[in-house]
Amino acid sequence: MQQIKSIFLPRVNDENPYIKQLISHLEQLDIQVELPSASSSRTFFFPEVVLHKKADIIHLQWLHPFFINSNKVVNLLKLLIFILQLIVLKIIGKKIVWTVHNLKNHENQYIILDRIYSTVVAQLANAIITHCKAAKEEVAQEFSIKNKDKIFVVPHGNYIECYKNNIEKTIARESLGLKDSSLIFLFLGTIRPYKGVFELIDKFNQIYSDNSDQIQLVIAGKVYNDSQEITDILREKIANYPRIKFFPGFVPDDEIQVYMNASDVVIFPYRDILTSGAVVLAMSFGRACIAPRKGCIGEVLDDEGAFLYQIDEENGLIKAMNSAVEKHHQLLSMGQHNFELAQQYNWKYIGKLTADVYGYCL
Repeated sequence: MQQIKSIFLPRVNDENPYIKQLISHLEQLDIQVELPSASSSRTFFFPEVVLHKKADIIHLQWLHPFFINSNKVVNLLKLLIFILQLIVLKIIGKKIVWTVHNLKNHENQYIILDRIYSTVVAQLANAIITHCKAAKEEVAQEFSIKNKDKIFVVPHGNYIECYKNNIEKTIARESLGLKDSSLIFLFLGTIRPYKGVFELIDKFNQIYSDNSDQIQLVIAGKVYNDSQEITDILREKIANYPRIKFFPGFVPDDEIQVYMNASDVVIFPYRDILTSGAVVLAMSFGRACIAPRKGCIGEVLDDEGAFLYQIDEENGLIKAMNSAVEKHHQLLSMGQHNFELAQQYNWKYIGKLTADVYGYCL
């Protein structure tokens, strides 16, 4: 049988462990995976797919890089070129697979264009991958997909062994200037509007505890697009709250373990979410979690390892944080439970499921 060749479009961050692990484990199954040149992958990808890479599968990951442009005319032209290329690729027998990480781009930019791209791809795709059953149902409904059989559930792979994880809690806390006896809540990652960081700060300062000075919140991450305005607002917002520590800037891979292992529970105060690799990251480090019961989060996490709340519940986040304070002696075992859950999502398994989707298409 001829070797299957897949090309991932568009080219994004090559160091993204999700992409690296998926490619590595597909190649172990004798599937050749190609990455396009950055310049061609977001506009004229047809020549590279057909002539240079000679791919059988066009595997679309994130769609927003195709249309994030300030010029409306350019965006419209890119849309027409994008649709035309996909149609021609289908006519000549190429198969299209789309992994739906989000229903729309996180910044809600060019929403009409986003919707058109997603709807077109949903209809043209030979197969669609979602990371859980709830996402499958949402995608089918959102993009009016009548043939649900072409939507496959392939869980998000874990990050166990993707990052260093050998620093002890005491040393991690010392390096961050945190008290060894404190209960540490952590928000880690790029600070973007949909992640609800400002709301988290407000809610955290409403937590009641007899030992409130022993409860700290750590916020670590880069503000999206390096917005100085948002950074200044964030600094001003926490200036009068000594229980909150802000570590601005991109967190390098080898420092992720410092923040994770210094924390007791990782918080995800998202306003809206479909899939979260960050939740899987926290589970991979054996941390208890606080998160909304929304999208894939409610399937990946359970009540044994997390304090889950309804995303539209007014005091849901506060109640979850207070529960974590009350049950602080259980947080270690909850984190271990999450680690055991994360082990299920090993990349060998994820690679096999993805290869099966390719096989269905061909």
